[in-house]
Amino acid sequence: MRRAGPGTRLPRLAAVVFILGGWTLLAWIFYSPRLQLFPPPWQVAERFAQLLHTELPADIAASLAEAAGGWVIGSILGIVLGALIGRVQLARLLLRPVIDFLRFISPLAWVPLAILWFGIGYWSKASIIVLISLFTVVVNTAHGMSSMDAELRKASSSLRLSLLQRAEVALMSAMPDILVGLRYALGAAWGGVVLSELVAGDTGIGAMESYGGQSFDVAQIMVGMLVLAALGYLANWGFVQAQRRLFPWIIANRAS
Repeated sequence: MRRAGPGTRLPRLAAVVFILGGWTLLAWIFYSPRLQLFPPPWQVAERFAQLLHTELPADIAASLAEAAGGWVIGSILGIVLGALIGRVQLARLLLRPVIDFLRFISPLAWVPLAILWFGIGYWSKASIIVLISLFTVVVNTAHGMSSMDAELRKASSSLRLSLLQRAEVALMSAMPDILVGLRYALGAAWGGVVLSELVAGDTGIGAMESYGGQSFDVAQIMVGMLVLAALGYLANWGFVQAQRRLFPWIIANRAS
């Protein structure tokens, strides 16, 4: 908003007004004196204020820890496996069929196994995020590593670079694809953490939404949805800012 000019602020403000107006209209259409199936914005804001002074901070912290831990571990594993698949023919022959087979299994199908292996706790939910992040990152990393520019390969051979230096060149060449995979995995991690908490969890945003459904508290469910959207937006914004600072040459290449 600080960089946006007057010509862009007005449409954004109009979009917010349109969303709140449409929300209020839907709340009026679906109004029921017995059960509030679609509460208006002010009721959701009131419920948010109530939860903010009770369990919401702890639930946010739990979901953040699960999403961040699973995303970091899954991303590291995905980059390593993707680099091997993209650059080593034997690893491609052995690992690519396994990855292509396992990545089509729904994350929900892994939840019962995660509960049996890790119980109902941090790692049962974080392991689902690890799988989601791993499969997303490994595919993009393998694509980037295998599609390295031919001129870079020739230059690496001509300069007689060491194995470590060649790996660094290949990694930087694949960095745009890796960053795309990391960003998509970050977004998918939020969906995965709520999914795992809905099925097997007593803390977190997903568990809070589940309790809201059991008690017919639609406002609490909508608070969880809005908090999830806000945290996902902030995580994506932070990732983009970090990418611009750490890898400005990628933005410059795209602009050119």
